Amino acid sequence: MNDTPRDPHPLPEARRQLSRRSLLASMLAATAGAGLGLKAHAKEAAVTAAAGNAPATALPSRVAMMCSEDPARLQRVAWRPGNPEAKALAQLLPAPAGPIAEAEAVTVEAGTDVFSLPQGAPLARSSAAFTNLTPGTAYCYRVGDGTSWSSWHTFRTAPEGGGAFRFLYFGDVQTDIRSQAARTLRAGWQAAPDARFAVFAGDLVNHGFNDSQWDEFHEALGFMSGSMPLLPTPGNHDTKRETPAEALAAPYSAAPAYHANFALPQNGPDIPELKGEAYYVDYQGVRVISINSNVLDDDRPLNEKHRKAWDGLLAWLEAALRDNPNRWTVTTHHHPIYSGSEGRDNEGMRTLLRPLYDKYHVDLVLQGHDHCYCRTHKVAGDQVVAANAPGTVYMVSVAGPKLYTLDPKFNDLMAASRGKTQMYHTVDVTPDRLTVSGFAANGEPMDAFALSKDAAGTSTLEPA
Repeated sequence: MNDTPRDPHPLPEARRQLSRRSLLASMLAATAGAGLGLKAHAKEAAVTAAAGNAPATALPSRVAMMCSEDPARLQRVAWRPGNPEAKALAQLLPAPAGPIAEAEAVTVEAGTDVFSLPQGAPLARSSAAFTNLTPGTAYCYRVGDGTSWSSWHTFRTAPEGGGAFRFLYFGDVQTDIRSQAARTLRAGWQAAPDARFAVFAGDLVNHGFNDSQWDEFHEALGFMSGSMPLLPTPGNHDTKRETPAEALAAPYSAAPAYHANFALPQNGPDIPELKGEAYYVDYQGVRVISINSNVLDDDRPLNEKHRKAWDGLLAWLEAALRDNPNRWTVTTHHHPIYSGSEGRDNEGMRTLLRPLYDKYHVDLVLQGHDHCYCRTHKVAGDQVVAANAPGTVYMVSVAGPKLYTLDPKFNDLMAASRGKTQMYHTVDVTPDRLTVSGFAANGEPMDAFALSKDAAGTSTLEPA
């Protein structure tokens, strides 16, 4: 039996705190195939409340799971600790059919990172990586400091190989999150309570440096994020700089407060500014690639540091597309290749990314930014192609109440469009078919289509 943890990016070894029933804990480790591990890193810092930051609670808050590099065996979770100076702990055990026997859980030491803001006090984020999990298995976990604990959450690891599953896709949440956007997120959960993860195509908040807005985002998700992994990509408002100090802190990468809420995969380019902002997840025959499109300006940057990030991101993206063993390829980024909104056209993004998507036959691109709904026909070389020809379907959606007027600029490419409508989308995946259904916030069906794929890998666009 291989006892090496399977976290592909291990953090320094943490001290394991065994449960009172060590024998059962050992059995649990054996059941996981190679032992149950949790690794995390820690930084010591005093963290206090400050103006502009949402006050920490005595109990752990903002508990959120993230998609991982190996969803069958690895699961990460992040949270805001009630006491940043206390030990960060997590407990895990296979989900029982009845009440949870807390003494039977394996307890391990997690860790806490501190993120400095240009204004106000730093933000603390605790995180843990559950490793060596058993594929296709339900687990329960909670987080805390040994005295104050979160509620127990349940998640299920991905099974080995392919199979049918569903995920959710949301465009910009951004504004009026508590009062207006929350209902869209919750409607998506109600429509797809079995969703294995949720894609957020950027602009999760309106001002990424504003911690109170992140509080609203987590409130809107409620308990969902503790059981349904998130797959976010940074939008321009998640990187938005409104002061010179903020611009210096994050010139094109996501604001520190963005990272203070997530513990994202680290399999992106070897560029410090892009860690957790470009990554991919392989889930049951689908590769989902997330990139920070804020890096890719219309013109190649003159600044050496930014140019390195630009070149590195494009090189990494091409490698992730080229070396992809999965049957389906989905990418997500904030800025659309083809816009449906008045006065919006991301020509530079189209020039950079569309040739790569054509070359490697990307099936679906999920985007935000332009605050409308639009979906193309199959497109290649900026032209509509036959339903069974190589090509890509591009989508733009918006979950929040900030809505734009439609523009006919790319109407010849569009199969469906709708303005002034908050939406969510379900994506149902099998080895041979990918079905996308779009709904308004009130549950009214708005659009649906499918991509079917034959044994040779040729896809055909069809009505759903």
